[in-house]
Amino acid sequence: MANLDNKPVDGAMEVSSKDAGKILKKSGYKIANNDVDAFVSLKDINKIYPNGVQAVYDFNIDISENDFIVLVGPSGCGKSTTLRMIAGLENITSGFLYIDKVLSNYTSSKDRDISMVFQNYALYPQMTVFDNIAFPLRARKFRMPMEATLVKANTQVIDVLNGRIDEFKEAVANAKDKALSYGTAVEYVATKMKICDEAAKILCKTKAADPEKIKQSAKATIDAETKKISSKGYTMDENYRLLKDGEPQYHLVKMSKEEIRRRVFEAAEILDLGPYLDRRPKELSGGQMQRVALGRAIVRNAKLFLMDEPLSNLDAKLRVQMRSEIVRIHEQIGATTIYVTHDQTEAMTMATKIVVMSKGWVQQIGTPQEIYYNPSNIFVATFIGSPAMNIFDAEYDNGKLLFKSGYEISLSEDYVARHNEYYKAKIQDLRRMLDTDDFKKMHALKVLDKVLFSIDAQKDAYAIEKAVNEVLKIVQDTECGAAIKDLVSHYKEDNNGNPKVDKKWLLRIREPLLSFDKIPSRDIGILHNAQVFSKEEIVVEDALYYQKPKKKNNKKNVKSNINLNSTDIQFVNNLYEVASNLLAKCEKALAGKHPIRVGVRPEDIVLNDEFTGNKTDKFVVNSNIVELLGSELLIHSEFAGSNIIAKISTNVLIKPHTDVELAMNKDKILIFDDSCGDRI
Repeated sequence: MANLDNKPVDGAMEVSSKDAGKILKKSGYKIANNDVDAFVSLKDINKIYPNGVQAVYDFNIDISENDFIVLVGPSGCGKSTTLRMIAGLENITSGFLYIDKVLSNYTSSKDRDISMVFQNYALYPQMTVFDNIAFPLRARKFRMPMEATLVKANTQVIDVLNGRIDEFKEAVANAKDKALSYGTAVEYVATKMKICDEAAKILCKTKAADPEKIKQSAKATIDAETKKISSKGYTMDENYRLLKDGEPQYHLVKMSKEEIRRRVFEAAEILDLGPYLDRRPKELSGGQMQRVALGRAIVRNAKLFLMDEPLSNLDAKLRVQMRSEIVRIHEQIGATTIYVTHDQTEAMTMATKIVVMSKGWVQQIGTPQEIYYNPSNIFVATFIGSPAMNIFDAEYDNGKLLFKSGYEISLSEDYVARHNEYYKAKIQDLRRMLDTDDFKKMHALKVLDKVLFSIDAQKDAYAIEKAVNEVLKIVQDTECGAAIKDLVSHYKEDNNGNPKVDKKWLLRIREPLLSFDKIPSRDIGILHNAQVFSKEEIVVEDALYYQKPKKKNNKKNVKSNINLNSTDIQFVNNLYEVASNLLAKCEKALAGKHPIRVGVRPEDIVLNDEFTGNKTDKFVVNSNIVELLGSELLIHSEFAGSNIIAKISTNVLIKPHTDVELAMNKDKILIFDDSCGDRI
């Protein structure tokens, strides 16, 4: 009986290794962490596939009960992979996943108490809607409270005979008239009268012909069963559950037919599927099939709902309708939901909290309002919002924004101070990075690789000697400095006293430089953004990658597997170079005039004559295209070398190809660093 309780063991316990195995087995190998406050917690989650591709980097989030979390981002950003790791459909490479404070990295999917809705519905075509929804309840055993079934059934029989006989007879008559494709007449009566199947079976068998005799038989059965229960040391509560020492007792059993029906009908009522329970999927519309898939998730009463782009197969009108349905269902059943989508409109309308992802990295976590009005970087700013934010190239010069067209915007003293503080903090952080051992090793690699992978440099013995001496100087204070110094001391010269060129020896020097295990993922994330969101697209890849040269044989080129410990690998990107380039740009930005990017949402570009708030000087554009969207107009035009969209009310009629005086709401202008895309 203790094994069925499966109470997680406290992870803070200190026990011997011998006792640990017994305790874990008794707890069902569940480990609780009481230091975790959130209902679902992902800590430093990473996913690396066997081919070396990393899909998710350092994912961290705490999710409270009843939250509706939406993971949003473009295709390939890692959102579905993250959801599948939570579901147990993908292994977690590193990090910790807690569900209800229980470590769940190695818990099987069926034991995580989750329900998942897939993109393609995954309905069984040969089953009715009822059977599709009921399938997860029939497919496995559940931990259910032990009940005094006969006591419950006979008590309900007496209750019906004491005043509900006419209702019973009506239910029997209705059962005969209906074509019951998902239940028997007894099950129909049980459902109609809200009694258990065993009680309905007794009543249908006796047809309630002799009420007093049936009641006497029922009382005798109740007395006999009560004595039997007592003799086994159990008591019984008002819900007929068996107790021992006041605690409910449980067992693993298949769910009863009546419990399955009850849950299916409850789900059908929530989803308005009652009239369709006897139909098959081919007889349903796309929206109805999606509701069936939701119903199959709801019936499990899971504590966590996972949804992987469930609306992507629906047309636009139905998507809008189903969004409201899903939010309503979420609020009605009080579930915690994690929802994946690439549609930012879905994210903004459904979520209590949004996670914006790009290329495996979390860019920002916040409420829809925070994400929209206070984006952390240019990616979030341009990804969230429809139409997208207008972005202009400009220059910052001591509190002024200078546009290519000659247009200027003067900024407040507070912003000038914020600008300077941003770059001072960035410079300090980058200098801290470059002073770490791993970045020094990457610096040394850059110097060494310049000669090692250049045929001309390999022929220049003095260039190699100079590079090796520079490497030794760079790494002398690192943990690998002594090893490289020892290798350098064994450097041999030829008979004329000149340095001897030996590529194998250079590769041996290179080997201690190839261990990077102390770079915080935060630092890699900063440099990732500097590569991906920089205005200058000067990099080959968007993260730290290694590449082995192709080996040749007589038949074909064979590309070896990536091996981070190999001595014959070459950087595609060197993070030292990325960091030092970014540092140089930040120092230049702090010193004086520098490129900048300016962001303004369409609704914050206003008609100059109508807007009376804090605004910029007016500018004139020609309205190339004018779109009418209900009570708003979208004006497409050009300004300062960029295509722009202004969203204004229809109070003023604006025709295409006419000049329009516009201004910007000065309080809503966002400014982004040109070198890494961060918001200043």
